[in-house]
Amino acid sequence: MNIKMIKIMLVALMALPASSVEAQERPITLAEAMSEARRGSHDVRAARARAEAARHAERAAGSYRMPTLGLEVGGVRSNDPVAAFGGRLRQGRFTEQDFDPNRLNQPDALTDWSGAIAAGWAPLDLTAASALSAAEAEADAAGLGAEWAERAASFRAEARYLDAVGAERRLRAADAALAAAAEVTRLVGLRTGEGLLTEADLMQSRAALEAARAARIDAQRALDDARDRLAVALGWPEGMLPVPTDTVFTVQAQAGEADLTARPDLRASAQLLGAASARVAQARRARLPRVEGFARLETHSAELLSGAQRDWTVGVQVRVPLFTGFAMTARTQAASAIHHAAEQEHEGRLRAAAAELGEARRAVEAARQARQA
Repeated sequence: MNIKMIKIMLVALMALPASSVEAQERPITLAEAMSEARRGSHDVRAARARAEAARHAERAAGSYRMPTLGLEVGGVRSNDPVAAFGGRLRQGRFTEQDFDPNRLNQPDALTDWSGAIAAGWAPLDLTAASALSAAEAEADAAGLGAEWAERAASFRAEARYLDAVGAERRLRAADAALAAAAEVTRLVGLRTGEGLLTEADLMQSRAALEAARAARIDAQRALDDARDRLAVALGWPEGMLPVPTDTVFTVQAQAGEADLTARPDLRASAQLLGAASARVAQARRARLPRVEGFARLETHSAELLSGAQRDWTVGVQVRVPLFTGFAMTARTQAASAIHHAAEQEHEGRLRAAAAELGEARRAVEAARQARQA
């Protein structure tokens, strides 16, 4: 049965793609691996991109504090009585003949080319102010998330590096075991020929040899897997395999009490909770008045590039929503529910972090005691 399994494993190894066999190996130290992971890990790159997007979103949310300016150009041709009457007025071509009832009721088609520069500014918009507060908190959370992603990538690379070193040592042990089993089989064969041992002893030694050979194949697979996982942690492209060069590692002393609230991921969680609170305020402030000023400089003409008649408009308005079909109530309730969910998630992250810290300390202590034993 052992020989059959070995044959199957050999056939599977021969069927591997050529790219996995011809992978380019590159020596790397632990410090280099951790540095490259912080710089080139896919998780880190994605977190940095999200942080950049959040900062741009923050800038967009704060744009309400500045006035807006727009340019408009258009053309209309119509025989609608209202459009024709108003168009002639705007173009400055209205005459006494235009009061003729027949021309008023059935005017000729009128072409009106228009251009305008419009400006607007809302100096009092509490809803937008709350939206800006939420965007600022979300941007801070994304920045802290990128910082935590770098630390997590560095730690992951360190763990994968140690896994690869351990896999290489297990492969060396498997090589030694295979060589020993081969030597034992050779000696048993000689003793069997001399009549000192039986055929059963020889078959048993051959079985042990094949088991050692299978263990060596499995150790080689584990090493390849460990190096491939390390390459993924480093953000390397397919076809490049890291070969760890460090073999001696310093065990750090156990850390003292840790302040979990200082961790970047938990600080990011707290910022997201603050953003959810600001979204609730944004939904509630939608009921408050909004003060907005506007100005418009406009031209109208019958010809595209000549005869333009100019007019201007300036004003101020106050908007107060009275009834929106219960939309604002629903938005406030939705924002409150999201805030409650954010509270629960934040508390869960704090509890999970404390539990993970306890697990890590117990694991380190158990490993220390096992090493001493």
